[in-house]
Amino acid sequence: MPTEVPTLTPHQVKSALGAGVLLIDLRPHKEFASRHVPGSINVVFSRKSLPERVATAIPPGPSIVLLSGEEGVAEAATDALQRVDRNPLQGIVTGGTETWGHAGLPLAQLSQVPVADLWQRLNAQDSELMLIDVREPFEWELGYIKGSLLISLAEIWQHAYRLDQRRHIVLICEEGVRSSTAASILLHHGFPRAGNVRGGIGHWLTANYPTIRLPKPPKN
Repeated sequence: MPTEVPTLTPHQVKSALGAGVLLIDLRPHKEFASRHVPGSINVVFSRKSLPERVATAIPPGPSIVLLSGEEGVAEAATDALQRVDRNPLQGIVTGGTETWGHAGLPLAQLSQVPVADLWQRLNAQDSELMLIDVREPFEWELGYIKGSLLISLAEIWQHAYRLDQRRHIVLICEEGVRSSTAASILLHHGFPRAGNVRGGIGHWLTANYPTIRLPKPPKN
């Protein structure tokens, strides 16, 4: 039988975060961008792959609290993650960020970068801009943006310490979901200028901006 997980108040969560617990925000990435609890990690809920998504985003060990805007989502996520002995689940918060705001606690936003703005800044050779592609290598090989750096989502946490916090780091993936997770990880690690490309490579291609495709190896 799964252990019953308590529903925490915002102030209880705030105390837990101060003790090193990680807050996993299960809401859609657009809601997370609009407003979220500072330091939280955006891992969009999926009934089939939530444990895998959490394992990709954060290292094993730290305890976690789940935040959701829907009680049913929180319950399903609790059930999925309690089956995995990786990150102890300390509690849940339902009601999204509404209860957090009503408690008088601060909220933050994640900058959303339209592909048109990204194109202009890349062509202006903005020295402060770093574009990180968090897709998998096989996706990168199918087409990537000139000047971007490939660091897959699974590697962002460990690479955060090697990046320059003074740079404006923009994250991109296929649609904006994984890059939202990556951007939230950088925000968690103290990168105040981290941003997410709205619509990802999909919007970039729709706007007919160019990509580079690696040549196929010659056949033997």
